[in-house]
Amino acid sequence: MKLYLFVILAFLTVGSTNAQEQLSQGNLFSVYKYRIALEINDSTNSIKAIAEIKVSLVNQTDSITLDLVTKGDEKGMIVDSILINGKRIGFSHRNNRLTLPGFDTNFPGTHSKYINYEIHYHGVPVDGLIISSNMYGNRTFFSDNWPNRAHNWFPCLDHPSKRSKVDFIITAPSHYQVIATGLKHRTVSLPGNRTTHYWTSAVPVPTKVMAFAAAEFAIDYNDDIDGFPYSNWVYPQNMEEGFYDFNVTPEIFRFFTSTIGPYPFEKIANVQSTTRYGGMENAGNIFYHEKFITGNQSNKLTIVHEIAHQWFGNSVSETDWPHLWLSEGIATWLTDWYVEQNYGKEEFTKRLESHRKTIIDYAGKRLAPVVDLHVEKYSDLLNPNSYQKGSWILHMLRLKIGEDNLLKGLVEFHEKYSMSHACTKAFMEVLEKTSGVELEQFFDDWLYSAGHPVISLSSGFSNGRLNLELLQIQPHKMAFSFPLDVRFILADGTVKDQTFDIIFRRHEFLMEFPSEPVEIILDPSTRLLFEKK
Repeated sequence: MKLYLFVILAFLTVGSTNAQEQLSQGNLFSVYKYRIALEINDSTNSIKAIAEIKVSLVNQTDSITLDLVTKGDEKGMIVDSILINGKRIGFSHRNNRLTLPGFDTNFPGTHSKYINYEIHYHGVPVDGLIISSNMYGNRTFFSDNWPNRAHNWFPCLDHPSKRSKVDFIITAPSHYQVIATGLKHRTVSLPGNRTTHYWTSAVPVPTKVMAFAAAEFAIDYNDDIDGFPYSNWVYPQNMEEGFYDFNVTPEIFRFFTSTIGPYPFEKIANVQSTTRYGGMENAGNIFYHEKFITGNQSNKLTIVHEIAHQWFGNSVSETDWPHLWLSEGIATWLTDWYVEQNYGKEEFTKRLESHRKTIIDYAGKRLAPVVDLHVEKYSDLLNPNSYQKGSWILHMLRLKIGEDNLLKGLVEFHEKYSMSHACTKAFMEVLEKTSGVELEQFFDDWLYSAGHPVISLSSGFSNGRLNLELLQIQPHKMAFSFPLDVRFILADGTVKDQTFDIIFRRHEFLMEFPSEPVEIILDPSTRLLFEKK
């Protein structure tokens, strides 16, 4: 019986059935290494490529399937031929699926668990590899793979849980400088004013953060940061501003190596680019939007966020897209944590308050849990639930289990799943182990349930007693469980703080006071994600 590995086909579209099918079939094979030899030119947007793909067979199978966009009316990839050990083989390329023969002892060398496919193809990328002009009118080539756009320009398993080593061999007109994942191995000058650039990485990464860029760059090769090569690649027209903006990198780098652990990749480079995002955390070479450059370091915290991703998002990837908050939420919280450690508690609190407003506004437009299994487009996951709410959840976890336990948990989570992938439950289990605190109810409330507590407060004072009624009035969930800090201020300036454990939809508390409080403040220290009505 023939076995087929079916993969997600639709660009930027997810269905839970297809995603689960792909993951459940993942025990058939994995890609050990990609070697992408790509030729670009200045006359057309068509690329010519050879993808050598080393596949590791986990179980014997008659066929395997890779993601590769097929040719449409004008754009897409055309497969010219496929070889195993120099011999042509048959294949099928339909509906964005490239199906290849699997285990076949007729080919020499396939008695091992590896098959080396050599895929020759060409075409104009639909997406993923952006061939355009930058803001100065100069031609540029930037890969931009997140979330599953890599298969628009090379055959692959385009999923965050699939991790491989990668080599890029880019042949380009010699007026371009080229950067890619890993370390530069060599450059070779060719006739016709062309140069081939060899980049290789021994660190396996998911396709979403594999990258190369070809453009006219001014390059600042700096001193290594603790043994890791460090460089900045910016357009020549604003190189001074770019080099200045990026020179904060060593300090941020060391902040995270001291907080989380050793840097997980082979180099660190900042690249000005035409990415559609403000920043794209490609492993070891971070792409920033071309208009990111200001010359006054006003976007420093974006650099903090993207460097944090090298540990969370790149080294540890999410098992599937609905768990994106493990990348974006953790990177956002680590940015907030950086702000607190470097600029103080007041600035940290301002960020939390801003995040809370953003979260509440978003919930008013779309009510969904952070771990959203029913999202229709992967791009829809780039929302405040994944970023700001993810950060708020970590802030509340910090208060629940203790700062040291949270930081220890992040370190252990990274160590356990480094160069691998994890889901939300795995993260919870690590934190439970490091803290000794049961967290299932907390995770159900804040990650698997939509929205947040909406609190209504009413009070009455009589005969030295204050009657306080607290209601949760959110329509979508009966009750969240949380500690609620309340501050009571009396007319003489006396301040009394009280923490209430809220577990029901309605609570009534009776408290004694010498006089009626003139003000009652909920959550005076910004410790709870909630909305007051």
